[in-house]
Amino acid sequence: MKRTSSTKAVELPLGRTLSDLAALVKFRLSATVVLSSVLAYFVALGGASISLWAVSVLTMGGFLTTAAANILNELLEKDFDRDMARTQNRPLATGRMSSSDALLLAGFASMGGITLLALFNPWTAFLGMVSLISYAFVYTPLKRVGPVAVLVGAIPGALPALIGCAAAQGQITLLGLTLFAIQFFWQLPHFYAIGYLGFADYRRAGFKLVPERNGEADTDRLSRDAVLACLALIPLALAPFALGFTNLWMSVLVVLLSVAFLYFAYGFRREPTRKTALRMMFFSFIYLPVAFSLYWLGQQFI
Repeated sequence: MKRTSSTKAVELPLGRTLSDLAALVKFRLSATVVLSSVLAYFVALGGASISLWAVSVLTMGGFLTTAAANILNELLEKDFDRDMARTQNRPLATGRMSSSDALLLAGFASMGGITLLALFNPWTAFLGMVSLISYAFVYTPLKRVGPVAVLVGAIPGALPALIGCAAAQGQITLLGLTLFAIQFFWQLPHFYAIGYLGFADYRRAGFKLVPERNGEADTDRLSRDAVLACLALIPLALAPFALGFTNLWMSVLVVLLSVAFLYFAYGFRREPTRKTALRMMFFSFIYLPVAFSLYWLGQQFI
């Protein structure tokens, strides 16, 4: 049976609204953040049984908190987003959504997210709040100051791993700090690839995330720091085994994964081009979920 024009008229605005909401909360980024937190939670359980209810609460609490931070980020940057090809079609930048509506959504999302995280223990709620505030109100304005913003932004970016561990263990532990460190150093080559590829866009909007030299991205600094971050990941890969939360063989696989990451970072340093930056970026997408999954699987063979 053919659909009527009135049905289409209803469906099109609904589809646009859902698309705008997904863009507003940066759905794929938020989902990736939540995945790292849930995987860290699995690792921190140390082989204990997994509660579907707890995983659901952590997933929803983490997603809402991350979504709130992303909405606030877009609110603060809506005028600058219009100058970047990558972001100029966002709902706030185009005016398809009002700032007051977005702020209201951020408020409800933050309250709901932090409340859900608090169901675990005070640490998860506190860390969730620190992550939200530091991302929206420290990292976001620093993006227009200088490349130090990347290091500062890596802190809230790595807190999901610590939140997942705190949800499982009820406190901040060495394992939590280790997974936090792994996620922290992982972010540097991940962003340096993105920063290099989007340098012109960032510069046009006045963002100073990428170090410059003579009006171009300083690839010497970018590639050097990417290599150093990947080097740091290699010894960190063995720490969960040393702490008794996975077996040696899975840790060795994560070491090899880190060496592969180093290989792509070194390729970018040797020849800083769009091709090598894309290789480093695409490998970064798989590194963290695979590494955390390997640690979790290693618990089955301790």
